Amino acid sequence: MLLRDLWSLHQGYVIIKIKGTGIEEFLNGVSRQGIYLWNVERLSRELLVARINVTDFRKLRGIVRSAPVTVEIRHKAGLPFLWQRAKHRYTLLIGALLSILSIYLLSSIVWFIQINGVNELDGALVLQVLKTAGVQPGTWRTSIEPMALEHRLMLELPQLAWVGVKLKGTLLQIEIVERVEAPKDQLAPGDIIAKRAALITQVIPFVGNVLVTEGETVSQGQVLIDGGLTEYGLPGDGSTKHLRAAGVIKGRVWYTGFGEASLVHYVKQRTQRMRSGHYLILGARRWGWGATESPFPHYAEEVKTRQLRVPRLGLRIPMQLVSVTYHELTLERMEIDLETAKEDAWRHAWEDIEGRLGPQSELVSQAVDVICEDRNGDPLVRIRLVVEVHEEIGVFRPLPAREAEGIRGGSQ
Repeated sequence: MLLRDLWSLHQGYVIIKIKGTGIEEFLNGVSRQGIYLWNVERLSRELLVARINVTDFRKLRGIVRSAPVTVEIRHKAGLPFLWQRAKHRYTLLIGALLSILSIYLLSSIVWFIQINGVNELDGALVLQVLKTAGVQPGTWRTSIEPMALEHRLMLELPQLAWVGVKLKGTLLQIEIVERVEAPKDQLAPGDIIAKRAALITQVIPFVGNVLVTEGETVSQGQVLIDGGLTEYGLPGDGSTKHLRAAGVIKGRVWYTGFGEASLVHYVKQRTQRMRSGHYLILGARRWGWGATESPFPHYAEEVKTRQLRVPRLGLRIPMQLVSVTYHELTLERMEIDLETAKEDAWRHAWEDIEGRLGPQSELVSQAVDVICEDRNGDPLVRIRLVVEVHEEIGVFRPLPAREAEGIRGGSQ
């Protein structure tokens, strides 16, 4: 259907109106001649609207003569009619050509430069290097070679670890990753230890001596990768150098969380009963009258404080008048569905565990124990949630300061 519409636009078509009592005879004649009509819409018994190609429209003359109908062109569409209307408008044609040429030229120039990833580095330095390389707003796209520009930025700016240059239309996009030097505390010697008890599932050592194997159970604080290296000196000397141990140690860890939820919820509602009291405060002294304490077992307190003044004299008296209103509250007992209470208790138990999980923990399994009991006459649901996760358990533990000083250059 799309190809037919495109072909009709290319060849040109007209929207015709057929009016008369012989519309059926007209359509039969069109069918016999093999003429194609589309978007045919019958507006009334004697009125029809349709579309037809320009080449087929000329064939309708004989059909119209033999049928009691009249055919009228309502609209002309397609490239031939557009060209016919435009060929006598030279100014319009020249303007269209100039517009197309301007769009092409403007789209062939870089107008904007976007630099992403700049934190410590001054963005003006990057722009200065680009300018010396002949790249700035107004530069032709064809004169910019992204690979060569990346190499030049890397050579002239040693603060960079990686550079990516992309041309997106009229935008030159530069992605920068700055070089980050490792802090001194990350060069200190030490070991990799277990941050919690676990069953070892994966061991990938980088630096140091591995002291555990897959399938072994370790306890919290146990050394997993030792950074100590024995020197090849005198036999039995036992002198060592210590490196900064590194590696990936993953294991299965179990966490336990607890949560509870009541099956009864009490909603506080105000009644019409209330009592009011007042206090006059002067420095540390206080005088009260009325209901200075709430006479209700459950209440809501509303306090209003007013500074005493003499408006006519504009004086401010160092006394405060405090009004307290006690509103009686009743507790309406509402029962909660058991499943809803279980979901609330499970959510509290999961929140208890979630705060202890590692950033990349993978949940393996979970077990839930549900206990129903009474607390002060109200039913209560308690949940014990045990989850098994797969996570990184190794953490770096630096050597004590005295040992590190004795080692000196051993971590290099």
